[in-house]
Amino acid sequence: MQVKVFEAVDMPTGLKMVKEDLGPDALILSTRTIRNGKLGMLGKPTLEITAAIDSPWPEENEPARPVFSPSAAAMAGDRALTQETLTYQDIWARAAEEEKSSDTGYTRPVEQEPLSGDTDSLSREIRELKQIIDSLSRRMVQQDTSPRTHPGPTHPGTAQMSGDSDPVVQLLLARGLNPQVAGLVARFTGDLLAPGDSGKETPHAILSTALAKLFTVSPALAGRPGQQKRISLIGPTGAGKTTTIAKLAAGYLSKYGGKVALVTIDTYRIAAVEQLKVYGEIMGLPVEVVINPRDMAQALSRHNDCDLILIDTAGRSPANGLEIAEMGAFLRPEFAIENQLLLPATNREAELETIVSQFSCLPVDSVIFSKVDECCLLGVLLNIHYSLDIPISYLTNGQRVPEDIIAATPAILAESIMNPSAVKNNG
Repeated sequence: MQVKVFEAVDMPTGLKMVKEDLGPDALILSTRTIRNGKLGMLGKPTLEITAAIDSPWPEENEPARPVFSPSAAAMAGDRALTQETLTYQDIWARAAEEEKSSDTGYTRPVEQEPLSGDTDSLSREIRELKQIIDSLSRRMVQQDTSPRTHPGPTHPGTAQMSGDSDPVVQLLLARGLNPQVAGLVARFTGDLLAPGDSGKETPHAILSTALAKLFTVSPALAGRPGQQKRISLIGPTGAGKTTTIAKLAAGYLSKYGGKVALVTIDTYRIAAVEQLKVYGEIMGLPVEVVINPRDMAQALSRHNDCDLILIDTAGRSPANGLEIAEMGAFLRPEFAIENQLLLPATNREAELETIVSQFSCLPVDSVIFSKVDECCLLGVLLNIHYSLDIPISYLTNGQRVPEDIIAATPAILAESIMNPSAVKNNG
């Protein structure tokens, strides 16, 4: 197989280069955007395409190999299959004939054909193909007959959405948990919820306790005397970052007092700076506007006496990895900034996993689930946490500042899944 790497200014140009060099049958293995030159991350982006074609590298003096023509072979009357003329159609046809012969009890005589020196390897390939076909056939037969011969899965993790499946799994699935997580919880609570159990705890309490043990939380604004804390809020567009910044600032002032400063690098969205300045004026907090990465160090230095610095960022689409990576120039590791990712709980689970995957290049220290008041089922909180293993710091449940924000605890997260109305509103 030939593998080559091409660099182009855009995808159409790169595909043209691949087609001209490797031909129309080339396969695109991967693409990525790189930045070369002296400017590094600020240099001009270049598209790097890795392509391959399933053919050996040609030798310089190797004569061109003749192409087999089925029509020419038929005209010549040559019915002998050689290594050069053997096709997969012939292999399948021969395998079918041999299988048919074995079913009828007739043993087909072996024809002595003048094959080349690779007869052994070719025979092995045919045997492997037959074994694969036989294996697939047996599996299909087992799948077709298993419902009639077996009562069905009894393991909680494999319970299906059917009337005779595990009732604990069914209850958790109805709360929005996916089958894998529901099966895990049911496995550890099945004995406690067995019929006739004389325990005093209700099924609701037992499941809430089990769910709480699966959560890891991060108290983002825990008091740390004498040490400045810097937090940036990152995430997709429309997740509620600016409003959450104001909620965090107001909550910190009411609980700990101290000095707080607001910084924004969101100069893309119309009126984004003005919105944060309004919050800053209401709470009497300074607001810094950072235009480029060089100004970030100066802005942080000017507020070195503050206990908390909250940084608002521009919303970025998960599909635009380049813009997300550019944000890393503002949030460099030496600034000791904790990146909290806002995830709208209203999004589908697959979309949330994509968001976390794309923003992890910054990286992500903890997660804030927003818009939980707009969800009927909150099992997604545990689904995402279990699959990605990122601590949860807050839930936001409305637009009011500063009321509609909840510091995450395992008990609160578990209760929000079992009873979503518990976090719908703070009164």
